[in-house]
Amino acid sequence: MGARISQHLRRDAVTILRGALAGCSPERLLSSQLRFDAGSLVGPDFRIQLEPKEKVFVLAVGKASASMARGILSILSAERVDGLMVIPLGSESVAGPLKMLHGDHPVPNADSFRAGRRLLRWTSSVGAGRHVIHLISGGASSMAAVPLSPLLGTMEKSLLHRLLVGCGLGIREVNVVRKHFSGIKGGRLLARAPRAHHLTLLLSDVPRECPDAVGGGPTLPDPSTWDECLELLRKSGLISQLPDRLGGRLQRERWPETPKPGDPNFSGQLWRVVGDSDSLLEEAARRARQLGYETRTLQGSVEDSPEPFLDRLFQTRDRWVGSKNRPRCLLAAGEVRVRCPLGQGQGGRAQDLAVAAALRMRGMRGCLFLAAGSDGVDGNSPAAGSLADPNTIARARRRGLDPEVLRTRGDTHRLFRRLGDCVVTGPTGNNLRDLYLFLEIARE
Repeated sequence: MGARISQHLRRDAVTILRGALAGCSPERLLSSQLRFDAGSLVGPDFRIQLEPKEKVFVLAVGKASASMARGILSILSAERVDGLMVIPLGSESVAGPLKMLHGDHPVPNADSFRAGRRLLRWTSSVGAGRHVIHLISGGASSMAAVPLSPLLGTMEKSLLHRLLVGCGLGIREVNVVRKHFSGIKGGRLLARAPRAHHLTLLLSDVPRECPDAVGGGPTLPDPSTWDECLELLRKSGLISQLPDRLGGRLQRERWPETPKPGDPNFSGQLWRVVGDSDSLLEEAARRARQLGYETRTLQGSVEDSPEPFLDRLFQTRDRWVGSKNRPRCLLAAGEVRVRCPLGQGQGGRAQDLAVAAALRMRGMRGCLFLAAGSDGVDGNSPAAGSLADPNTIARARRRGLDPEVLRTRGDTHRLFRRLGDCVVTGPTGNNLRDLYLFLEIARE
């Protein structure tokens, strides 16, 4: 592929990604869907009347907590708000009335456990009839953690989270496991204040059909069961990696169930998804069209492993009959399932997918693939993702790098760092899953 064509596609791919992130920032999503009018908080399909001097309690937890907090404070005046927010370590602070705590991701640390205990105490103090707004985004399950005491300790809880990273389970399945070992997830947070009025606003990093998995669903009833959790631990092999004492207890004892749909504590409580991967795709497609691309979006969110997803992507590309004189942009979003060995290298699912795409693109011309996380962090690497083209594999091998071996070791970041093909955004304050772009110049 000619250098000029390659640079043009690279510039366009990064422009589309950055434009999509800007277009669906949490602040913009919230302000476009909520307003304060005549003493009421008004949403697309609800109106919550507030007393003249009533303070609304706000709890913001997750990777996008700071951005969501800024969004809600642009709608409700600071005088009307009190509460807590748990933000990622290193995030920019938010001026205003919310008390700020920190938590870590993807494995809870001491700050995460302190934040979880504080959230439980604070929620338990909310009286009947008070209004609480929960701003929940992905990452909340690790950033505010409470072991299901006395059955589990903090060290065992952290180990479980660590093992779940890169184990190959999907995001919903991971959250089924997390919920059943938590004192805060799976609706257990809301159950601490059942007589308050709760509004949960979700920035979703999960498939549309399972909103209860966002951040472990601390304020939504849990449709999963302990039996399902135990089966997932067995199927994934995780149960054999736990300490013998804990693994034995899991198989001998039936642990307490989470609150279920139909539980009266959740009657009349409101929840709404304010943004998800569809929001990201819509903005990305709009930006691509502005750059002159003909666009097409793969149906459904990406939940499978890299190879089946790439089969579908390139089959769609091959069947696409479009304008001969216009470049094309094929879009998808979701999270591919990969097994990333712990502690062997740097990388994540987006960079793993980009290597797999590069292997498929050998021999093609005039095309480029981008995979990047909307939160700005791919796995344990400092990159959001990476770019790949038909020459990626050859360039890597000329530098003595073996792409297949690096994938096996979970060390794909080394490849893209050496090639200068990392996409680095820094933490974005957002979390709408991963964005995948395939760009191609006009085909003959």
